[in-house]
Amino acid sequence: MERRDLIEIIKRRLALSEDEFQAIEQNAKYQRLFKNALEASRFKLIAEVVESKGCHSGHKVGQKLVFDSTGNLLTRESPERVCAFLMPNLTVLINVFFENLMNGRDPNEVIFNRTGCFDVGVGCGGWGHVVVEMRAVPIK
Repeated sequence: MERRDLIEIIKRRLALSEDEFQAIEQNAKYQRLFKNALEASRFKLIAEVVESKGCHSGHKVGQKLVFDSTGNLLTRESPERVCAFLMPNLTVLINVFFENLMNGRDPNEVIFNRTGCFDVGVGCGGWGHVVVEMRAVPIK
């Protein structure tokens, strides 16, 4: 796929007017995004459960939530049930990986690549807690 093809795909997905999209296309930061997006599309983002205790949604250690490089949950590759209380903190990590990819950096250059759900666990007045570790993996 060529750069122009990618831009056309993005343009169709956003469904913006020609003027609106032109403002994006001419913006220097989006030029960088368009330059790096093809390489970025060769990755998936994996959030693997590394700790789980008392999870009402049933998240278990080893379970993987799979996202494309732009942050879309790939439902066919992820658990049937995904806890909504895990997603807000996970979204922050997805954004960090996305930023690295769109800036042409190694997506795994994230030092703090773990997060967890809002539930604080039984010891702190909740009833469970889940921790996930995020990484970018090349698509085979």
